Amino acid sequence: MTPESAAWSPPTPRQLPALREHLADHLMTWPAHLYVEEALRQGRGTLRPITGPKVGASLLLEDEHRRLSGAQLFYVTADITRLVRQAAPSLRDKWDIQPYDLPAPTGFMLFAEPMAEYIREDGKRIDIVAVSWGGTELITSDTGGLWVTFWSVTDFAAITRLGRAAGARAAEAELLARQQNAELTWDNELYMPWGSTSVTVAPGPTGLAIDPTNIAAAETTIDWLQTVHAGWIFCTPNTLTETSEEHLPRTQRVRAERAGYRASPVRVVSVSRKTTPVAARSGEPSGRRVSVRFPVAPFIRRQAYGPGRRLRRLTPVAGHWRGPADAPVQITKKVNLVDAPPKPRSI
Repeated sequence: MTPESAAWSPPTPRQLPALREHLADHLMTWPAHLYVEEALRQGRGTLRPITGPKVGASLLLEDEHRRLSGAQLFYVTADITRLVRQAAPSLRDKWDIQPYDLPAPTGFMLFAEPMAEYIREDGKRIDIVAVSWGGTELITSDTGGLWVTFWSVTDFAAITRLGRAAGARAAEAELLARQQNAELTWDNELYMPWGSTSVTVAPGPTGLAIDPTNIAAAETTIDWLQTVHAGWIFCTPNTLTETSEEHLPRTQRVRAERAGYRASPVRVVSVSRKTTPVAARSGEPSGRRVSVRFPVAPFIRRQAYGPGRRLRRLTPVAGHWRGPADAPVQITKKVNLVDAPPKPRSI
């Protein structure tokens, strides 16, 4: 039996800017500070400042607030989330991620379905539904690098139960749980130096200075990074997805900018509805009709680009969608993902 998880009702793309603002504002509140301070005191988390819990909490929250405030917003639909999750384990990531591999230098990406999950100590399933990334002022590296934060669905039911146990009435406990927490909870984080190809597993409760030349991650979060990497790849132009823009209403945009938040349009990554008649005819027997839309043989390779085509970028290629453009999407378990250099062209 699958353990129960906290209810996740994803916002619409239009609602994502408000969720980001609420989340960033929450990081500057005393409940958020107490939560992170207690987590540091218990030795939880991957990256912990070498200082006291109180000061460390302030440093972490201020650093994350800066990233969220300047983040480009991405919304990954449920159909594409499933495709990303199925593709990620086959990526066989050598890492070596560079700034040009990201869809934006600083970003906040929300998934309409969980991108990862794990079982908490009490048996509750925790769903990871968002990721933020950007630079950091807390780690010094010769090459520079990327701080990645993972966000889980806030377990309001568990928080309410704690309030009831402390003596609050049911309505009061539920109200306080909503007032003192955001929709998402900071779950874990990792640091990835640019170009790093090796990983250092996170320290235990006693703490340990990280090696700024290696990826610093937990055993779970390194797998989550693989999924995020696949998500970044699917944000690049390809035949499986399309990226549209959800513009904020003018009043909301002006208010966000005045509050110090980046107010550019939300980039929505969804199923491409473009047809590929030639590919469909070559792979479909005469007279066969299909009533669903599904991906056929997507793969990823290191595509040559840039000056003299000397640079390489992981890019989805050669995949296409089968079935009517308006049919329901069906994602099967088989997804071919190949990390191989492109074949040299004949002269």
